[in-house]
Amino acid sequence: MFKNTNLDLGRFRQQFGVVNRWHEDAIDQVEYPLALRKIFGDEGLNQTGASVEWILPKWGKAHQGLIFQVTNTENERLFGGDTMGNPSLLFHYKNYRDLSRDTYLEFGLSGLFGWSDQWQLSGGTNEYDTLGTQVYGADLSFLWEPADKALYRNVEWRSEAYLLNRDILAPDSSGRDNLQAWGAYSYLQTKIARNLDIGIRYDYYQPDTKSYANATGASMTPLAYTADDAYRWQLCPYVTWWQSEFVKFRFEYDYADGRGMENPEHVLWFQAIFAAGPHKHERY
Repeated sequence: MFKNTNLDLGRFRQQFGVVNRWHEDAIDQVEYPLALRKIFGDEGLNQTGASVEWILPKWGKAHQGLIFQVTNTENERLFGGDTMGNPSLLFHYKNYRDLSRDTYLEFGLSGLFGWSDQWQLSGGTNEYDTLGTQVYGADLSFLWEPADKALYRNVEWRSEAYLLNRDILAPDSSGRDNLQAWGAYSYLQTKIARNLDIGIRYDYYQPDTKSYANATGASMTPLAYTADDAYRWQLCPYVTWWQSEFVKFRFEYDYADGRGMENPEHVLWFQAIFAAGPHKHERY
């Protein structure tokens, strides 16, 4: 379109942070991080609209980019009750720099804004009031990969944090209120052979506390629970073996616990991912 500018139209995974943009077969673990799934839904943030990306002038030795996306509000967890067709707006800033020949550092900031206008109250009645939803995020990625041994050795560390702020009409007819939830993840992964990666990820998520969170017909879980100071954490060690660039197998053990939400959970995964034809497991 213009120099240093890219335009995308259609349905796409939105650039909120880093991993939400990746298709599920390209992420480094079996599932998306816990906080991402609780705030955006199990499939993440995936809507229809337009995306414009600008490559900004360098800041010293750092490369910069800015993404602006205008999409519909089909994400029910964030924008349920939007009857007026208001768009959602997303901004993502990325800063990338080489620390050395073998090491790079990247950080980003994200913001998502949208509105809802219809609220279901006790007794099955609907009330109309246009109120906003905002989600803020920050991400940090670090990669060490020696140039002369990149096929055999590397260390990757990635972390993200999410903060939700949503104005609502309380379903118990008590008037305007506010939901706040937040979460984060961090994982460390290393290549120990040409076709073998090992890693571990830690997840944390904390919803809001509302006495009416389980109101009939207006359940607010997993954004809010009735229990005080509810939270959930998860630990996920994993091993990924690449049979080829088109086939990979993953073994992962997930242990989740917390307070005021779901019961403790042990999950053992075996995942096989393969591609037929020219499509590989790219992070696009």
